[in-house]
Amino acid sequence: MPFLRFVIPARDWRTGQATGLLTLAYEQLRSGELTEWEHAQLGEHLRWLELNLPVPDRFARKRNVSHKNTHGVSWLKAEATPAVDRMRAVATLLRERGHPVEMVMADRPGYIVYEDLQQIVAEPFHGEPA
Repeated sequence: MPFLRFVIPARDWRTGQATGLLTLAYEQLRSGELTEWEHAQLGEHLRWLELNLPVPDRFARKRNVSHKNTHGVSWLKAEATPAVDRMRAVATLLRERGHPVEMVMADRPGYIVYEDLQQIVAEPFHGEPA
């Protein structure tokens, strides 16, 4: 089963992996730089995602203090069409503002530490990019 991530080129300090699109989306929403229409559109997509995607309760395999720097990354299941469509809309809006956004696909994104009907959180396998 393929999994999808929408990412920007910046690296996430917690994971060392490409930063997820939602980080940029929320930054842009708070920036005051969006037009009124862009702000409304982006806000609508983010609200839909907040209401329809559960917040994962785990982002790491281990809860041990010595492993507190391990952190998984979120992936959408390819068949979660409504959520994927919303993320594509967010990506399009931010691309139009000049931000590079890439959709990454993987069949084996790492050690799965959380899963629901629409998404997973996975810690990347050692040495493999997410």
